Amino acid sequence: MGIGTLDWASIIVYLLIMAAIAVFFAKFMKGAKDFFTGGRRIPWWVAGISLYMGLFSAWTFSGAASLVYRTGWYGMVYFATWPVGFFIGFMLAGVRCRRSRVVSPIEYIETRFNRATHTTLSILFAVSLLYWPIQHMAALGKMVGPMLYPNSEAAIIVTILVIATLVLFYTFSGGLWAVVVTDAVQSFLLLGVVVILLGIIVIQTPELFAGLPDFTIHAPESESHYDSWYLLAYIMQLIFSAGMGDRAQRYYSVRDERAVLKLCLLTTALFAAGPIFFGLIPFLSTVVWPDPALIPCFEGLKNPQEGVYVAMAAKYLPPGILGMFIAAMMAATMSATDTCWNTASAIVSVDLYKRMFKPDADDRRVMNVGRIAIVFFFIVAVAGALAITIKGIKLDIIGLTVGLLTGVAVSIPLTLGLVVRRISRWAGVGSVVVGTLAAIICSDLSIFGPFQAIGFMNYPFGYRVFFIIGVTLAIFLLSRPMGRLGRNRGAAVLLSAGVAVGFWFFFLFCNTNAALSWDIVFGDASPPAGAGIPAQYLIAMSIAAAAFGFFTYVFARIYSRDIDRPEPDVDRFFTLLKTPIDVEKEVGDEQQTASTYQFVGIIVLLLAAMSLALLLFPSGRDAPGVNLALSAILALIGFGIMRGGKGLLAKMKEAAVNPEERT
Repeated sequence: MGIGTLDWASIIVYLLIMAAIAVFFAKFMKGAKDFFTGGRRIPWWVAGISLYMGLFSAWTFSGAASLVYRTGWYGMVYFATWPVGFFIGFMLAGVRCRRSRVVSPIEYIETRFNRATHTTLSILFAVSLLYWPIQHMAALGKMVGPMLYPNSEAAIIVTILVIATLVLFYTFSGGLWAVVVTDAVQSFLLLGVVVILLGIIVIQTPELFAGLPDFTIHAPESESHYDSWYLLAYIMQLIFSAGMGDRAQRYYSVRDERAVLKLCLLTTALFAAGPIFFGLIPFLSTVVWPDPALIPCFEGLKNPQEGVYVAMAAKYLPPGILGMFIAAMMAATMSATDTCWNTASAIVSVDLYKRMFKPDADDRRVMNVGRIAIVFFFIVAVAGALAITIKGIKLDIIGLTVGLLTGVAVSIPLTLGLVVRRISRWAGVGSVVVGTLAAIICSDLSIFGPFQAIGFMNYPFGYRVFFIIGVTLAIFLLSRPMGRLGRNRGAAVLLSAGVAVGFWFFFLFCNTNAALSWDIVFGDASPPAGAGIPAQYLIAMSIAAAAFGFFTYVFARIYSRDIDRPEPDVDRFFTLLKTPIDVEKEVGDEQQTASTYQFVGIIVLLLAAMSLALLLFPSGRDAPGVNLALSAILALIGFGIMRGGKGLLAKMKEAAVNPEERT
């Protein structure tokens, strides 16, 4: 399935527009505060859209589309869980992140906890953010490459190199401003094309809706691992991850708490539309191609259903607009990648370089170190993506390891550290260590070969997340009671022994491993064929129980060190979290914010003009109504943004004349 000249033209013009955004914002980059927080002058709606765009990539059009294709209504409900989890998580962390007044998303960790916790989380986050762009770029290469040059291996290489280089250019040059503005522009194009695609489907083939099955929240029997626990667990993950990484970065890049609230409401609303924007099209494709083997141009793939979104776009969109859709898919991955690189560079330059090696480094030097880090991330991302797509190197073990080390066990102390005051300053390290151990023993480790017995609990995703959350919350929230017991060595030993024995029996009776039950381990029953060797699981179970007991003793003793110790810096930190932002003193002039409205509005109007310009070519007139509709949507958005900018400028002029009316 190749694309035509107009599609190529659309893609190239779009990529040039992204590069122009970087050039525009490069002149505003004076130091680390500008580069990593946008000077805290980023408009709330730009930050909100950027947050939304940063949470999905080409996977949304492949893996998530495949989930909906395979599970039907269950997949639609899965998309509906996103706004629920995000909104609750925001209520915990959003305003607190802004009032922390940091430059890096984990900069506050040393003050809230201690240096050991800060260093540990800095390294873990830097490593994890090194990996995810590899996955994003590899997914994009596999999805877009075959459309650019069918049956050509070179297309995948070129796609990865071109897109990664463009993301490097605007992230390196324009910092967070370029990242969030390109995200906003990309979202308008993406959602505009998706709305047009849905409209075409409704007008041309309304009978597809009649072919959808009756509503049920249950997944098909063949996908039974997708259950209610899975959905609840995903909500819990979103709750605890809402205050970490790039999400926190968006909160503290806007002017004040009111802007954070508006940002949250906008992002929640966009998430609420997820089932329509990203679930409905693959759901309708089950009526068009009930057998995945029928999906055109993806028949040879191991999982052809991953191509249903692209196949539906190719089926319904006219030339030129299809190219804009491909550009929109690229936009999703570009957004996820630029977010990772800017956030990771902030951690490397602020949390590692300045805090550990060069405390007296000025703002500009910190920014330059961040730029060097971005170049390094680019090299690693390209090399890793090419290794996956061309050489066939499997990074399953790396991906699983990264997920275990930077998942729920890390997100809980990062989020609750902003909320809970009465805990030990070592509770962060304790929860990461013990929570990671919990993640290991209940995960599917079959890819580790002879070491797979370590994952003896064999929990499905839903049970796994709740087990990890329970263990992590216990070691985190109970740190002070544990510390009191830890003052006495004997009491700590008894606590440790009780925990070890308790976990041993819990493991034995509360696992989902077919080869690990009382009757099989101690009775005459035989394990099912292929279930594994019970003795290996029993040994792993005993070692894990002993490990939980050991870490309980270790951290009870460590927690006891700061039970009664004065913590004036922690007191000051929580006082800061209760102190409202003084916009006039802390943010200052918002001229750049106002100019952003005008700039973004002009860029969106250019995209509207590009859709109209396609009609100048004979092959672009197959469906002129589609071009006109997309242009109208983008023009309305563009003029609306520019009008908002004029209103902000008028408000600023009025405030300058009457300073007592400033808010």
